[in-house]
Order: sequence, then structure tokens, then C-alpha cells
Amino acid sequence: MALQASHLAAAQEWPGEMTGHPTEMEDRVAIHKLLMDYGAMLDRHDFDGFGKLFGADGHYKILEEQSAIGPDTGRMMRELYEAGDNYVEIPNFHMFYNELIWFETPDKARSTSACMFLNTPDPATRKLNIQVAATYDDEIIREDGRWRFKRRTLAFPSNG
Repeated sequence: MALQASHLAAAQEWPGEMTGHPTEMEDRVAIHKLLMDYGAMLDRHDFDGFGKLFGADGHYKILEEQSAIGPDTGRMMRELYEAGDNYVEIPNFHMFYNELIWFETPDKARSTSACMFLNTPDPATRKLNIQVAATYDDEIIREDGRWRFKRRTLAFPSNG
């Protein structure tokens, strides 16, 4: 009996459970759209639109190497996509999976997800290449009536 009770308690604490706030379903849809827009804007190289996905002081961090705040996130990604070894051809694709969203308050949420980024390094063949697999850890806030990233941290899985 004690084992069943502890499993029940753990299940109720699991992130992603419905909280019941009045706009939760609409908020989940809007946050899912934010997560998908992140990839779509990068895939279209819409870096100005990308910067608008982050709150005024929204922080985007890629490992320990790169970070930017607010609209500067768009500039950072433009530089990464258009320069040197990081040059990214169009078409390229972000494929997201294992998305989990939970609410800390009706105006603040957290999410985790995983992504595979595919690109076409050879414009002649346009053959897809898996460039990277990554995970995201997000704090998301409602700002001026829209859901935006307060913090998005990108990490690459390790094999050890």
C-alpha cells in the first residue's frame, strides 16, 4: 500500500500535469507554437523574427560559448548561421520531440524538449545531413500578452 501511495504522489508531482488555470489549454497551444516558431524562424533565416521570440531581457545560451539577451539573440544567430564553419545552407530543418510543458504560475511556464537539426551542406545534391542533436531547457513568460522565452538553454547530449 505504501508503495502505491508513493507512486501516486510522484505521478501528481510529474511536470506536465494539467494545473487547471482558466487559460491553460490556450496557453499550452501558444507555448507549443513558440517552440515551433523557434525552429521555423531559424530554418527560414528570419533572424529578426527569431529575436522577437525572446522577452526584453530573455536570455539565450548555447553551452558556455555563446549567449545573447532579447533582440540580440537574432543578431547572434545571424552571425552563427552566416559565418565561417557555421554557415548554414537553406533548406535546413529543426525537428523537435519529447516536448514537456508545465506551469509555475498562469504567466510563467517551463519546458524541456529535444531537437535534431538537419541541413543540406551540398547545394547540388541537397542531401540531408544530421548536423546536431540537442536538448532545450526553457523558462517561458507571458509578456505583453504573448508567450516569450525568458531563458532558453541549448545543450548537446554527451555519451559519457
